[in-house]
Amino acid sequence: MFKKLEKNAVHKTLDTILETFKQSEEDINNLNVFPVPDGDTGTNMLLTLKSIHEEVHNLNDFNVKNISETISFGALMGARGNSGVILSQIFKGFLDRIMERENLDLNALNEALALATEMAYSSVQNPTEGTMLTTIKDISQLVEEMVNGHSQQVELAALMDRIIEETEKSVTRTTYLLPVLKQADVVDAGSKGLLVILQGLKIAFQELGFMQETLAVGEKKEKVPNRGEKKHDSRTIESSRRNTDNQNVSSDIKYTYCTELIVKGEDINVDRLKDTMEGYGDSAMVVGSPKLVKIHVHTNHPHKVLQRSLREGTLHDIQINNMVEQSQQAKIGEKPVEEKKPEKPCIVAVANGDGLTQIFKSIGVDHVIKGGQTMNPSTYDMVKTMNEIQADHIIILPNNKNIIPTAKQAKRIVKKNLSVVPTQTIVQGIAALLNYNPDSALDENLHNMDEAIHSIKSGEVTAAVRDANLVVGEIKKGQYIGLYDGKVKVISDNVIDATLDLVRDMVEGDEEVVTFYAGKDSKKEEKEQIKERIEKYFPDLDIEFQNGGQPLYPYIFSIE
Repeated sequence: MFKKLEKNAVHKTLDTILETFKQSEEDINNLNVFPVPDGDTGTNMLLTLKSIHEEVHNLNDFNVKNISETISFGALMGARGNSGVILSQIFKGFLDRIMERENLDLNALNEALALATEMAYSSVQNPTEGTMLTTIKDISQLVEEMVNGHSQQVELAALMDRIIEETEKSVTRTTYLLPVLKQADVVDAGSKGLLVILQGLKIAFQELGFMQETLAVGEKKEKVPNRGEKKHDSRTIESSRRNTDNQNVSSDIKYTYCTELIVKGEDINVDRLKDTMEGYGDSAMVVGSPKLVKIHVHTNHPHKVLQRSLREGTLHDIQINNMVEQSQQAKIGEKPVEEKKPEKPCIVAVANGDGLTQIFKSIGVDHVIKGGQTMNPSTYDMVKTMNEIQADHIIILPNNKNIIPTAKQAKRIVKKNLSVVPTQTIVQGIAALLNYNPDSALDENLHNMDEAIHSIKSGEVTAAVRDANLVVGEIKKGQYIGLYDGKVKVISDNVIDATLDLVRDMVEGDEEVVTFYAGKDSKKEEKEQIKERIEKYFPDLDIEFQNGGQPLYPYIFSIE
């Protein structure tokens, strides 16, 4: 059959699949249970298919190997979000095995689907049944049963019908495998996407006259891997501990880090900032004006100095020096430098909004990839940025749950040491970055950044993009919803009440500060009302507002 897959036939097949999927994109998007404006499943899968389409249409030399490699490459580089990454791994696993076989027979198909299933499950940290993972596994198991039957060959038309029928059943079953789908009375969006792709493939084969072709059972080449069995990634990040028995540590230095920086803002309370800094250590010096302040302090917690300073404005010229190390060098008569240190990693963050971009760069980010809600960057976008960076080691902060899989996929592609800190929100990214110390070892920094993610509370307020029925209640499109660590907690008809209710839901009593990052459409009057009402309920809570400039989310905030 492969011999008949000439250039025009391949183009026709991809054109048909893409056009079929376009017609279903919105329906698939509407199956998403959570009504937040994020990278929707249908859109992410469509963009992945478009990337395949573009790569293949630029291909000149058509043979099985080139076509397979090009489709795999297009899928990998165009993948966006969980659904796009899983789809790309399905394509890669399937085509990697197909390239090893001279003919497409039923056994080759069986082995290819088994590898596709294995790679799909391996691409997800915590595989969940009732998703597109289950559906590709169900398809694979069906073909395995056909191989183990007594037929010597099968007509392509009958094979496609059986696969599509099984896929339709699998899609229906997802509703009952995931409680959240059952409550919303919908099927899984990713599984539905797989069904639409197969339906497009069937239409293309019918129009090309392939449906009367037959596939022999063929020869079994090797043991088929277990379907749905996740291989654990051995590349885990090991956290390093400080050696408290280090005999070289100078006992007369109470505070380890000399911390210096400049803060630029609009209305900095210099006296209040000075009082706070004096509580973090000694030798505190805070001088300047409401628009620019120079800070110097000896402390054991430089990240607290940075966090508190960030509430006043943007940070510049940050210097953190280890005084214990300098003291050791001075005691043995050495000049304090000359020891070659490892190259400082380059830090990359994903963010959308001029204010957020400025904030990230002011606290140490070297590059910002534009992206976030509704605009998940592709693997290509990330790989391109990584390749342009002149550094061997890169730390990336995805700052969005749906972008983490893409970042991990980029990690497997780039020929550099890429560490993904799994930040799911903007405020987690800021917290992780403020716990990065350029004088610490990489493993220690990664550990501290990961710890910071779990030590901060993330709140987000946005408008629902579709109707939904969740545990918190019935949501109508256009209503404001408040999310606490990614879960919908409050519903309201106006943004001020949604924000206030969410803060009240998140505060437990011992928190000290709430920091808001206002979106591009937030209004001064709104911010003033939010601040006044929070002060009424929580008079001891320090309230700060920063300009985030992000779209779609009027307010993003942290509570700590």
